[in-house]
Amino acid sequence: MWLINVKTLELKEFPGDQIPSYAILSHTWGPDNEELTFRNVKDGNVNKDCVGWSKLHGCCQQAESDGIEYAWIDTCCIDKTNHVELSEAINSMFRWYERAFVCYVYLADVPGGDSPQEPGSKFRESRWFGRGWTLQELLAPSDLRFYNSDWHMLGSKKGLRDIIQEITGIPDELLQGITELHGASVAQRMSWAARRETKKKEDLAYCLLGIFGVTMPMLYGEGGDQAFFRLQRHIMMEKTRDDSILAWGLSAQEAPTSDSGQVTSGRILAAGPEEFANSGHIVSYELSAPSKHSLEFSGGYLRIHLPLHIVSAGNAIGLLNCGPQHADQQVDQQVDQQVVGIPLAETTPGSGLYVRPQERPVVLRPKTASGALSMLINIKNDSQAKPPADANRQVWLYNNGKFSLVNLSLIDVVPQSCWDKEGTQITPAVESDGAMHRTLARFRHSDELTCDFVIVLEFEQRGTRTMARSWVTICSRKTPLEELAGKLHHMAHKVSGKASASNGPLNLRVTLEHGAHQPTFRVRLEAMPHPPDVTIDATAELQKWDLELELAQTLCEGSAKIRRLITRQAEVQKRWNDLWHTDGDGTGVQTPLQWAAESGYADMVKVLLDGGADAAAADKNGWTPLIAASSRGHVDVVQLLLSTSGVDIDSKDSDGRTALGWAAGEGHGAVLQLLLEKGAAMCTFRQTLQGHAEPICDLAFSPDSKTLVSASEDKTVRLWDTATGAPGQILRQHDDAVVGVAFSPDGKTLASASRDGTARLWDTATGALRQTLREHKNYVHGVAFSPDGKTLASAGMDRTIRLWDTASGAPRQILWQHDGPVMSVAFSPDGKTLASASCDETARLWDTATGALRQTLREHKNDVLGVAFSPDGKTLASAGMDRTARLWDITSGALRQTFQHEKQVSAVAFSLNGRILVSGSGDATIRLWDVNSGAPLQELQRRGVLFNAVAFLKTRRQRMAINAVAFSPDGKTIASGSEAKTIRLWDVV
Repeated sequence: MWLINVKTLELKEFPGDQIPSYAILSHTWGPDNEELTFRNVKDGNVNKDCVGWSKLHGCCQQAESDGIEYAWIDTCCIDKTNHVELSEAINSMFRWYERAFVCYVYLADVPGGDSPQEPGSKFRESRWFGRGWTLQELLAPSDLRFYNSDWHMLGSKKGLRDIIQEITGIPDELLQGITELHGASVAQRMSWAARRETKKKEDLAYCLLGIFGVTMPMLYGEGGDQAFFRLQRHIMMEKTRDDSILAWGLSAQEAPTSDSGQVTSGRILAAGPEEFANSGHIVSYELSAPSKHSLEFSGGYLRIHLPLHIVSAGNAIGLLNCGPQHADQQVDQQVDQQVVGIPLAETTPGSGLYVRPQERPVVLRPKTASGALSMLINIKNDSQAKPPADANRQVWLYNNGKFSLVNLSLIDVVPQSCWDKEGTQITPAVESDGAMHRTLARFRHSDELTCDFVIVLEFEQRGTRTMARSWVTICSRKTPLEELAGKLHHMAHKVSGKASASNGPLNLRVTLEHGAHQPTFRVRLEAMPHPPDVTIDATAELQKWDLELELAQTLCEGSAKIRRLITRQAEVQKRWNDLWHTDGDGTGVQTPLQWAAESGYADMVKVLLDGGADAAAADKNGWTPLIAASSRGHVDVVQLLLSTSGVDIDSKDSDGRTALGWAAGEGHGAVLQLLLEKGAAMCTFRQTLQGHAEPICDLAFSPDSKTLVSASEDKTVRLWDTATGAPGQILRQHDDAVVGVAFSPDGKTLASASRDGTARLWDTATGALRQTLREHKNYVHGVAFSPDGKTLASAGMDRTIRLWDTASGAPRQILWQHDGPVMSVAFSPDGKTLASASCDETARLWDTATGALRQTLREHKNDVLGVAFSPDGKTLASAGMDRTARLWDITSGALRQTFQHEKQVSAVAFSLNGRILVSGSGDATIRLWDVNSGAPLQELQRRGVLFNAVAFLKTRRQRMAINAVAFSPDGKTIASGSEAKTIRLWDVV
């Protein structure tokens, strides 16, 4: 435990059995830049102009006047960059406040002259009474004193207990110390936190650990609900049975009992203390005999021995051994004692498996309710339960992961208003009785040359029942779904009832399945071994309908006009065909259109196109007019060609390059942007590599681009053949997650970084371990080789960068100046500069020869997670927790570009020519950016679907975060690694 000497303001650490008497401060946190940190105090770097100084100075001055030598302040005495220390502190916090000689409560929002006794006083409205962490700070100390913003004492906890009880609802006798905290029921203690808030949602559970005397690890990011579920399970496991933990959801006034037959599975555990807001009077009753039946939680079910009052078949009220406090005071009148009754519904008759329905209220019932039978039952905790649906609402719940099993992804729904993308559900609006409603869902196959599948969901309300049907068709990727929905009635008689269809690569069967509980249903998609007898092509059906209309209209205009048009068209077509054959005889001579396109003669191109020239014609090298114009940067010509039907924007020449590839390679930014806006694919999905058992942390290509290496939380390093995707060697000697990897410049040595505190060097050919580098005092996060391969840099949780001799493994140098864990390192191409990324919100540039700090790059607003140099060494890219990737000028340190994601950016990498930056993010996307203009180029989603620059900010987020990205040295491949435990390879055009 770290304590502050109140005279010298120096920090000193004390073992657990040698802690001296100390004063402790309770306060509410201000802005981070206004609070003093552990590092500030440790280094003597104290800003006396901030609010944190007022707290430190006032607390120490007061402690000194009280004859106390040491003080403890949470902002200054916990090293929050050390996650182990932080977790230990949170689990020990209640005990530390309890053991303090005195606790000073500093109320910065209560001015001098304010009187707590006055109604409407600032004391009564203080923010301190509404914060989660201050609840235990109020309850734990025996001697607690309140001070205003001038450090004048307002009174003690015992002296102000009536006012505090009025504000908090905590009983007077507990504030006086007459009764013990553990004497209050779980429901009562939860109710005291019901109207409190914390900055992080998980903290609303963590701040209650000491109040219930339990410990559990901190898992920030799990969400407030999950943290609170874990807290309740720990209370059940570690404490004697107290049924009041289930007495949540009480109304201020008793709610009417629902007669609805509808059952929507709910939670047996509360999602937060706010659900105990009306349970402050619920106490746990003493058992007449010691209970042999504890509360056990396993596999998502609560196992409990409970009296059941049967209401109807399959429906019961579970009578808890707790109830209103006033009832418990009726001595020897157990007959009249009321208990809390929770609604229960049996999932299957006789199964003993129950759910707590959302629609039904908690009630109070006599403890000796007629017909109550004590039974051992299992109650499901449906932690994902949502509020009950309307009677007329149908919800299609879907799982993107299951769609991917058949290489499909849901890309569009009509009407759009029915689609909750993030919630992965579709909620069709069912109209009045007898009305038919259709919802269309469009699915796209990973094979880019295939048609889309369209599933049509039909709903019809018949009395109290909603009838649901589904059928499937295919359509061209170019057919707008809204157009199809508007004209669906023309083909409904053909498609209705068709449960299967084929688009070539996939033979798809569609099955509609109702969920266990109305009103949910699922549409099951599965591959069939053989195509169906009939597949309806919706695009073809629409074209037939349009042609029928056109034919009818043309017939009305007269047959003579038809003959003239047909004759004229044939003449023009023959003349142009003859002209092309004259010049384009297969010897490589350009067609007139290709020559005009490459030369940039837009007017001539327009004349040729209007005359019927084949815009898709290619010479023997595969060059089309579009490729020719794109390679020369002729924007107006490219625009003309793209507005012409029949042009394949992604056609490739004999070298495999597309128009987009030529524009990007030649640096024609305007053409590049135009092609992207028209849907050109910069990258195409190649394959998925599977084998790791835990999330991927880092990736690196060998210098020859033939091998990919991956690091994973499963403690292994794996090598893969990038051409075939075949797995190679598995390196297993790390004792904890492997979070960083790098190849030496000659490709013969592999370096790895691990949370076991080591960096290791391996022989790439044999997989043999060459060196283990052990000087770091904590996790090692990243590694990088110098361009000459003689030096390895490693980034450590201990805030250091260490340089090692790769031949001997000997440490060469330590770079110390970061104020937080160092997450990543990278050498410049010339080897003269080392870049580092740190949780101190900076990226830094170092002189590799001297170790001197050259630049500190400070624009990030949170942890910096990764760095990468451009191939020319003039630009540095950084990835940050602040949801940005940033580009910096190496010479001046100036910020050049900022690229935005929806969640933290985990990794960045440059293309071979340095013109494209790729970034991977916690928002589960991989994004490509134009380095010079800052324009977004492409977004890659997890199943290989590509989105253009205009649309990508609106695309649906996937579930699994991207942790790593890498560009192959030959510039032809992008690799990505994710929380999904998989690696994906993408071909770059």
